[in-house]
Amino acid sequence: MAPLAARRNTPVIVMHNREAADPTIDIVADVNAFFARSLAIAARAGIPRDNIVLDPGIGFGKTPEQSIICLAKQEEFMRFGLPLLVGASRKRFIASVTPAPPAERIGGSLASHLIAVEKGAAIVRVHDVKETVQALRIAAAIEAAR
Repeated sequence: MAPLAARRNTPVIVMHNREAADPTIDIVADVNAFFARSLAIAARAGIPRDNIVLDPGIGFGKTPEQSIICLAKQEEFMRFGLPLLVGASRKRFIASVTPAPPAERIGGSLASHLIAVEKGAAIVRVHDVKETVQALRIAAAIEAAR
């Protein structure tokens, strides 16, 4: 796939995933190792670095606690100097903190994405676009008024 993306000069998102969640691993170290391996593959294939976005894969092959850890330690993924995408919208980890079905996890989604952007996420993948845009605009206005 990497050689095809390089030939077509196509932007790619490198998303961490595991076949199964393993609560015993250091998830941040695992994500960082995955990114390093994936970036080496991309470089060998000739994918320009400015065509790459990294995604820690919140909710994919992770326990709810590991998803929270990835969000809390998001800065550690910024060491690669590439844009970071965070997709925490309505994920299961939200219900592990405050039980709710997916449609009722908007508050948790907004909180997650506000913190992710504050910590440097360049892109957020959301279900509730209008509410997320409003929350991000209000946060930016408050920050600008400091």
